[in-house]
This record gives sequence, C-alpha cells and structure tokens, in this order.
Amino acid sequence: MVYLVALLAAAALSVAFTPLFMRFALAVGLLDFPGPRRVHTKPTVRGGGVAIFLSFWLTSALAMILSPGSLHFIDQTIFSLDKNLVGVFLGAVILLAAGLWDDVKPIKPGYKLLFQTIAAFMPVAFGIRIWWLSNPFGGLNIVLGNVSHLIVPAWLVLMMNVMNWLDGIDGLASGVAAIACAILVALSLAPFVNQPATALAAAILTGASLGFLPFNFHPAKVFLGDSGSQFLGYMIGIFAIISGGKLATASLVMGIPILDALWVIARRIISGGSPFTADRRHLHHRFLDIGLTQRQTVVIYYVISALFGMIALVTKTYGKVIAGMWLIGLMGLVAVTLVTRQWRINQK
Repeated sequence: MVYLVALLAAAALSVAFTPLFMRFALAVGLLDFPGPRRVHTKPTVRGGGVAIFLSFWLTSALAMILSPGSLHFIDQTIFSLDKNLVGVFLGAVILLAAGLWDDVKPIKPGYKLLFQTIAAFMPVAFGIRIWWLSNPFGGLNIVLGNVSHLIVPAWLVLMMNVMNWLDGIDGLASGVAAIACAILVALSLAPFVNQPATALAAAILTGASLGFLPFNFHPAKVFLGDSGSQFLGYMIGIFAIISGGKLATASLVMGIPILDALWVIARRIISGGSPFTADRRHLHHRFLDIGLTQRQTVVIYYVISALFGMIALVTKTYGKVIAGMWLIGLMGLVAVTLVTRQWRINQK
C-alpha cells in the first residue's frame, strides 16, 4: 500500500509541476524548434524533466520525514541521511545542471560526456558498488572487487545516453522509464531480493514519470530535454545496482534501446564520426520512415519493454541470458524488416 501511495503522490506532484514549468519555460524562451533532425513541427517547451526531478526528490524527502529509514540503503549516514542516497542526489544535481545548460545552449559532446562521467562517479564515491554478478552457468558468483569502481560509472553513463537517445519521439523515453521502474519495483519486492527502500524509490520515479507522460505523449506539449532524459537513465541504472546488481533485468527491459544505442555508437565510430554526434538514424526514426506513426512506434516499444521485463521477473540468470539472445534475434529481425520495407518504399 505504501508503494502505491508514494507512486500516486509523485504522480500528483508531477502533474502539478509540469504546467508550472511549462509557463516558466515559455516566459524565458526555453523552446525546442523544428529542424532536420527533429520530428516535431512546431516550437515545443523543453527541459520538462525538471518537473520529474522535483517530484521525485520532494516525494522522497516527504517519505523520509513521515517514515524515517524508509529510504535507507546502508548503515552509514551523512547528516543523518543515507550515505548512498547523498551520492545519488549529488550526481543527479550535476546531471540536472548540465542538462539544463545543454537545453538552453547546446554543449559539445565531449563536455556532455565529462559531466556524465563526473555525475556517474558520485555514487561510487559515496559507497555504491556492484560487488558480484550472478554466474549464468551456475556455480560461484562472479566477484568484481575493485573493478566495480569502473563498471558502475560505465553502466550509468551507458544508461544516461540510452535514455537520452531514446527521447526522440513523443512519450517514448518517459513511458519506457515508467515501465522499467515498475518492473524494478516488483523485482525489489521479490523475496529473493527484498529491497523495500529500492522498491519505494523506484515506485516514486514510476509515479513522477507517469505524471509527466500525459504532457509528453503525442502531440507533446513539453519535452524531457537532456536534463530529464539523462536523469531518468541515471536513476534506472542506480536502481538496477542497488536492487542487488540486477543489471540483466534492466538490460532486458531496456533491451531494444540499449542494442540500438550500441549499434549507433559502432556505426558512428566505423564511419569515422563521433559516437555522440546526434543524427536521425535511431530505430524509432526508422519506424517513422516506413510509415508508422509516433503513437504506433511508442506502443511497440512499450509492449516489448513490458514483455521482456516480465520475462526477467520470472526467470533466473540463465533464463535471462536466453531471453537476451531472443531479444537480439528480435532486433535482427526488425532490422531486416525495416531495411526491406524501406527498399520497397524507395523503389516506388
């Protein structure tokens, strides 16, 4: 019951904050204008992720006031606050500031990566680690040791960019984020994980994302912006870690966006370009190119994310590996279908 209350409280705050931010953004001219790489046709407010950020942290603060210890992950505290949570908050603030800067005046990809890396190291500096990973073939778990100091930031930077690139059409990133967080709530409450604090935090972010979604769904009145998309990716990455190193579960829920991101990075490097240079060649853009609407494309992503997320909940590590192979196969099938469909369109 407490998780549902937290979800609804965050959603209510998000519904309240989003229009307020939109008025502010219109007043200061924080708009995303149509262009060659854009799919929208009129100026739209950007930076709406601020509403999600505020909703999440204010609801979290309220939860800690009403139920001290409800967001307590470890026994170490700083100023009576959970040490891990302090690190997560500092990283989130860095991302919000850098993202808003980028929303106002686009910054170079190298600087963006620098800010992402600094933000990703903050949780590590405050004690967040992945101590071990499950062995998909049975036997002893894979102990990471000090390698965790590098794996955690790398994972978080990957998730930031995956969500940032996913935010290419209306309602896609915020909806997939809500699904991913809901899956992580269920996972954290499972007896073999038993992480109520993580479940509560993920429920709050689920609510904040759902509250924002009606304003972001096609036709969008407001965009997440870099400040919002990077924050969502960062937090999903954090939840996957503190729920017991459940990177495989998060990877299945976010499977299509992750595979798309890795493919785009590889293609850009092979072609001699920067892996962080924006273009209009992501999978969701390909769907639009063959004639699907934004809503149809978004629903496809929602269904695949929810389906593989539920598979991840009911399978053990080896089963997740098999599901991942099926996901890669599905991605290959989709790619072949898109190429064939595009070729037929070009022949007409």
